[in-house]
Amino acid sequence: MLTPSQVDFYHTHGYLIVEEFLTSKEVRGYTDEAQTLINHCYEQGDIVAHWGCVVEPFGCGFFDSSEIPRNACTTREGFIALRSTLSAPDVAVCTLSKFGSCARQLLAKDETEKMYLLNDQYIVKPPRKDKAEFAWHQDILYFSEAERQHSIVSIWTPLDDVDITNGTVLVDPFPDPTRPGIYEHNSTAGTSSRVFPAVMRAGSALFMDGRLRHCSTGNMSTRFRTVYMPQFSLGQIRITRGADTAFTALAVPIDEQM
Repeated sequence: MLTPSQVDFYHTHGYLIVEEFLTSKEVRGYTDEAQTLINHCYEQGDIVAHWGCVVEPFGCGFFDSSEIPRNACTTREGFIALRSTLSAPDVAVCTLSKFGSCARQLLAKDETEKMYLLNDQYIVKPPRKDKAEFAWHQDILYFSEAERQHSIVSIWTPLDDVDITNGTVLVDPFPDPTRPGIYEHNSTAGTSSRVFPAVMRAGSALFMDGRLRHCSTGNMSTRFRTVYMPQFSLGQIRITRGADTAFTALAVPIDEQM
């Protein structure tokens, strides 16, 4: 659980770093799951060229679309059941319970507001890949204006020690917490002098408001650099296509449904 001072820091600056967020056992669980997915992707193509360094458990082809029942994307039980065929059950439980509980502390005003897992992914940077970088962006800009009415938090969690040499995140704290801006995608405009690289140990967590500006460097080290990043939303995010309404991505409640 996060402390009140940590929650206040997040709302003031748009980010929060928590050291030793995951236990060593939890790090191993996510690392094992990531390695299974990475091996699958390399059997199909190149992590950078074909997946852009982003490997989604339900979106990378490890599961055929026919193998993903609707309830795996919309219920806690279904999500855990399907993910348990990929990794140990406690990995999916950790995502919804440990990560999800902290997301609730940051986004929900009270227990009546519902939190959902919106997406989760592994961000994988192979060794000696200076092009495996991400330009300045805000996660909220990946959504339409209507979808941006929902608050989101991304929890960037390195499974390896990270620094400027192997592809860590550069963070641009909120210049004004009362009016965090929305900038042109990939633009350097508005970057403040307070930008800093997040130097973190494996298992630490960087909580990022959807409006936080950030980018990441390439990996010039001799080893793979892997990060796990679940994203959570306050309420279900839906998209309307003609007469149909569907979820933008996942809409998995972090709590058991009564």
